[in-house]
Amino acid sequence: MANKMLLNALSIVDSYLIQNYSKSDLKVIREEVACILHKTEKSLDICNEIYSYETVQEILSNINEREDIRKSRGVYYTPTDLVRFILFNSAKMVCGKLKSNNLHVLDLNGIPYNSFCFEKTIFDPTCGAGVFVLETLEMKLDLLDLHYTEISKGKIHKVVKTIRGNDVNEDSIKLTKIRLLLCILHRYGVSKIKGLAKIMDPCFTCYDFVISKPNNNRYDIIVGNPPYVEDSKSLSVPPVKYGNIYANVLDNAAFQLKEGGVMGFVIPLSYESTPRMKKIRDKLSSRITEQYILSYSDRPDCLFSSVHQKLCVIFGRNIDKEQTVYTSNYRYWYKEEREELFHSTEVVKNKFVESDFIPKLGTRTDSNVYKKIQTYKTDLINLLENNGCSVFLNMRAAFWIKAFLSQHSGSEYKEFKCKNQEYANFCMCLLNSSLFWWYWICISDCWHITRKELIGFKVPEEIDFTITNRLANLLENKLEDTKVFVGTKQTEYEYKHKECVDVIHEIDDFINGLYGLTDEESIYIKNFSYRYRIGGGADSGCN
Repeated sequence: MANKMLLNALSIVDSYLIQNYSKSDLKVIREEVACILHKTEKSLDICNEIYSYETVQEILSNINEREDIRKSRGVYYTPTDLVRFILFNSAKMVCGKLKSNNLHVLDLNGIPYNSFCFEKTIFDPTCGAGVFVLETLEMKLDLLDLHYTEISKGKIHKVVKTIRGNDVNEDSIKLTKIRLLLCILHRYGVSKIKGLAKIMDPCFTCYDFVISKPNNNRYDIIVGNPPYVEDSKSLSVPPVKYGNIYANVLDNAAFQLKEGGVMGFVIPLSYESTPRMKKIRDKLSSRITEQYILSYSDRPDCLFSSVHQKLCVIFGRNIDKEQTVYTSNYRYWYKEEREELFHSTEVVKNKFVESDFIPKLGTRTDSNVYKKIQTYKTDLINLLENNGCSVFLNMRAAFWIKAFLSQHSGSEYKEFKCKNQEYANFCMCLLNSSLFWWYWICISDCWHITRKELIGFKVPEEIDFTITNRLANLLENKLEDTKVFVGTKQTEYEYKHKECVDVIHEIDDFINGLYGLTDEESIYIKNFSYRYRIGGGADSGCN
């Protein structure tokens, strides 16, 4: 007996079929479905709701996510626009067409369509309800429709044989096959689905890709949205510990790429931003010598609809060449701007890859400013670990770094000691500056401030304290004047840095000048994601 999720899906599918196909057609369709299920489900509830093809596919794409067990496994629905972005660029990359200036071009012009459609294998090792698999089929069939007036059953079968999927849940595999069947049925009619179930059967497997040793199969493209679960909380016990099981999926996927093969995954931001993930970064860099890493915030909007998760999209190619990494900066957007998000992707060749992190640099200006910070020798932490005057720093941040001269209690605040009051004033200004916030965004997990950021940020030896003595006190007083009482367990007052932008920008002018930024670079840093830092929505006009 199928589980509740699959029975619910089958009821919806059967209702859709009854509403849209004749009895003779239903006989053929149900035979294929029964072949997929390896049996006939006779106790299906018929739904009264009228379903379109698009509605059915939308429901089936989300149906896994409603299960508590899927959430405990760290599996979430991947939106179609993100799936298509990953697939289009993976296809371009495997055909040698992906460049640093065309990730935003979401078409397959120039792709050798015959070899891509009929020969290039695409595998999703943790396919769930099959969103990547289905979009792969749609993409290949769209290409064929552009070049052939008639798509024969033989051509369809040939395409289907190139599309592979795996999931630890057997019912998810059955659901994925049914979704592919419905796609071909909808596009080409009943006559083209005969025998399809048998064609799909060897294309799908059911095992735990996290813990299983990769088999000898090799693929041209491996894509997906792997589970994000800490090793300590995972039901799977991987043979190699990386800290989170998504890393095991990346490791195994890289092993199963053909020479010249490509991977395209959406994964947590930790891959590029935390020292803990050094092990998997090193492992991948030995096999995947060309990488594109694109970074995405979780606020004000998020790539996923059901959970706030800071993410990155990685494209990697198994090719014999010098290690090359391209990165974007950390992207923010409002919900109303989602439609243009992937059409405005910008990357730069990253020459500052570190052992403990890969900085999120996306423009030449980013690279130039980052380089200027690194020219100095003294670590910021050296100014903060003395025995004199205090600076209180909130070790969590989002859109503003919160540093104060006066005492701030609470578990999120840490007290640092500077050499004297002048250094405390300077450090308070520096930490609240747009330049330090930008740098923190570049190298952190965009949530915690750690020693890594305080060590990495360098400071000049020669500092004129006259200006920072004035600005530190001005900012401290204005933060006190604009604070709002909230009275929560975490904090008594909420400090409104966005209400103090005039003072912070005065600080920026001094700090940016101290680091030798050009006028253009200084404006860039002050404006970096400014409209999201200030808030107000897509139409606020803040700039």
